[in-house]
Amino acid sequence: MNNINNKNMKVPEGWEVVRLGDVVDVFDSQRIPLDGEYRSTIKGNIPYCGATGVIDFINDFIFDGEYVLIAEDGGKFQRFEETAYIMNGKFWANNHVHIVRGKNSLENLFLKYFISFEDISYYISGSTREKLNQQLLKSILIPLPPLTEQQRIAEILETVDRAIEKTDKIIEKYKRIKQGLMQDLLTRGIDENGKIRSEKTHKFRTSPIGRIPEEWEVVRLGEVSEIKGGKRLPKGEELIDEGHPYIRLVDIEGIRVNASKVKYIPEKIKQLISRYIVSKNDVILSIAGTIGLVALIPNELDGSNLTENAVKITNLKNLDKNFLAFTLSNYLVQRQINMLTGVVAQPKLALFRLATIPIPLPPFPEQQRIAEILSQIDNTIEKKEAYKQKLECIKKGLMGDLLTGRVRVNELIKEKEVGYE
Repeated sequence: MNNINNKNMKVPEGWEVVRLGDVVDVFDSQRIPLDGEYRSTIKGNIPYCGATGVIDFINDFIFDGEYVLIAEDGGKFQRFEETAYIMNGKFWANNHVHIVRGKNSLENLFLKYFISFEDISYYISGSTREKLNQQLLKSILIPLPPLTEQQRIAEILETVDRAIEKTDKIIEKYKRIKQGLMQDLLTRGIDENGKIRSEKTHKFRTSPIGRIPEEWEVVRLGEVSEIKGGKRLPKGEELIDEGHPYIRLVDIEGIRVNASKVKYIPEKIKQLISRYIVSKNDVILSIAGTIGLVALIPNELDGSNLTENAVKITNLKNLDKNFLAFTLSNYLVQRQINMLTGVVAQPKLALFRLATIPIPLPPFPEQQRIAEILSQIDNTIEKKEAYKQKLECIKKGLMGDLLTGRVRVNELIKEKEVGYE
């Protein structure tokens, strides 16, 4: 490895270290910012680009071709952050993003990946608003493999990106399916044949929450459960890495508490706030800060303490906890929660108001069937999200290996040239 004095950058034999300004053309002088009011008068299908991506669509363009766009200000500049992106074809760009294109020795896609991999906060100026001005942009040191190797590195990373994008689309598809099913199942339910009811084949009635099957009830939440608040930590106490689990709003993902994110309190504090313990049979609902987050408690967090920003809905009467969690997260109930909260500087939902919210109450076996169907979709979404996280970890590992030369792609290039792929 060759040792480069500036920042001790090391590269393999055959690679160079160059300043970005020596291997790109910069087109910043062509940028023209347009305010939102004017853009609203020229709507179209041509991207209008800013620091972190496309922010609007208009009917005119400045640039046409392949360029690398790198945030000037308002972007993210740490390692593994999306500091750069590629634009192909016609687009317009404002003055918050640099417009560059690699010269003959630099592949645009390789540059995009390197800028998003490297921690370039070293080059940032400004104390109140971080800015990567053009002079500092040009001074960025970049390891430069031979062009063929750059292209192969970019191709490998792009393959992982496409897999991530494909997984994202699958996740969004299942989320749309879930939303549609929630609307149907939580207002029409499932009949004795396992099919969603229809007013053409079953009897419905008008209720305070809209049309529902004749055999369903509508009850107030406080009639079928007890609602109890959480507790803030005693003054001067902080969360720690070991001890007794303490559930916060940031630990909630989907309708579950993510046990891997939970922090802890000392055992002695647990005794002081022991009445604020939650059970795996409870449902959590956030009532302050971010209103309306719903979560179930995984088995391993049974007996945890609960933040003061949430309540536990406990001692359920003829009410399945999973069905309740889905019901509370449905947009009809969420709308009621928002109405009860009101518009205030620091929103908070009073417990006595929460108890008045009307919810549907199907027969208990039907509640379980509805919850089972929705839980299956949730499990599928969780598996896809876990797979996406795995891909993102793989990408980070590949970027660290390939963009520094720790792992070479030369052998892969030779195989491709002789037709082994």
